[in-house]
Amino acid sequence: MTKTWLIVNEASGSYDAAVIADIVTWFADSDQPVDCIVRCPDEDLPTPEKLRAEGVDTLTIYAGDGTTNGALKAAAGWEGDVLILPGGTMNLLARALHGDQPCRSIIAEAGRNRRTKKLNTVEIGDSIAYVGVIAGPTTSLAQVRENARHARLSELVLEAIPAAITETLGGPQVGIDMHDERYPAIFASPRETAMELCGFTASTIGEVLAHASAWLNGDFRDGPRVDLGSARTATLVSDADAIGLLIDGEPAEAKPGDSLRLAEAPHNFIETRAPAAP
Repeated sequence: MTKTWLIVNEASGSYDAAVIADIVTWFADSDQPVDCIVRCPDEDLPTPEKLRAEGVDTLTIYAGDGTTNGALKAAAGWEGDVLILPGGTMNLLARALHGDQPCRSIIAEAGRNRRTKKLNTVEIGDSIAYVGVIAGPTTSLAQVRENARHARLSELVLEAIPAAITETLGGPQVGIDMHDERYPAIFASPRETAMELCGFTASTIGEVLAHASAWLNGDFRDGPRVDLGSARTATLVSDADAIGLLIDGEPAEAKPGDSLRLAEAPHNFIETRAPAAP
């Protein structure tokens, strides 16, 4: 029998104590009882040393992509298995590992047939993205999503969306060293052998609103974009002094000349998505 710890984010707008209770029950039903619930942000995220000392075999994370990123960073170097459950707004990492299955199905399948895999990441500086990195002025749209998440509708309509439109159309554009064009934002996502790169376009108010709609509907990748191919490394270029970043949806900052690079995640991820056909 495995020893399982569960990380949840009680500060999340989607947090529901009843759902957490259900998750604990589903683990017990699949002979994987939850031995400890780590409730962030009030409790510290577990370190490799803590997980080893407690004999944890499986670290389950029920949170959004940003909180998941923080938990994975804290546990980097631990040798156990990580199970990602969809507990946030976009859940892009959970979707990559499990498709669109609900938590109950993911937990049951992980108990029946444990399969693990390594994942690639995108690194920039000291930051690691498991879903992807967005670099450029359109990172201001994160504030649109945050305001919508907390239902501050007056700020959303009167402040966040107009500010995002102004910054996106007026801010210094960003590019990568392999292409001459500049864009409101560059997106880099990890794949099997390279990063997939694209430039988000926002030359009209309509395209900016399409980006805002993509954010609010749960997948920023649906916004207007141009394919920039793939590479293992790519250097950011811009006339800006600093370049806004979103690392799995959480804000950070880079400078022109900083490089995006493909790397391997320091974790074993449990996968329940059906294997691809040969």
